[in-house]
Amino acid sequence: MESFAGDTSLSKLELMVLECIFKERELIMSKLAKSLSIGLSTATGIIDRLIEKKLASRKRNHNDRRVVKVSLTEKGTKNVLGYQKKKKEVIGKMMNMLSAKEQKDFILILEKIADASKED
Repeated sequence: MESFAGDTSLSKLELMVLECIFKERELIMSKLAKSLSIGLSTATGIIDRLIEKKLASRKRNHNDRRVVKVSLTEKGTKNVLGYQKKKKEVIGKMMNMLSAKEQKDFILILEKIADASKED
């Protein structure tokens, strides 16, 4: 995905964070960190960088200032959509290189891996 046409200054972890927020629309920082299996301080650093790049925003809960919610800006949403489009194109090209049987086998293998990772 190095040729992603969006903001090329984004790291893979930053893209993962953007996609995670995109799926939920708005996330509490602790849930973001947990869902990506990273520390809260790491998540905070990534969000700080995404805010500097105007891709994400942070809001505190008025009732409990410890609760911090993050969401994407319009620019952040456009970046995620562009990245997902490019990822889909790349995966499509790779799948087209496989025969129908190979595609089916590949999908079965991916499903097994996904099931095994859910057990962890």
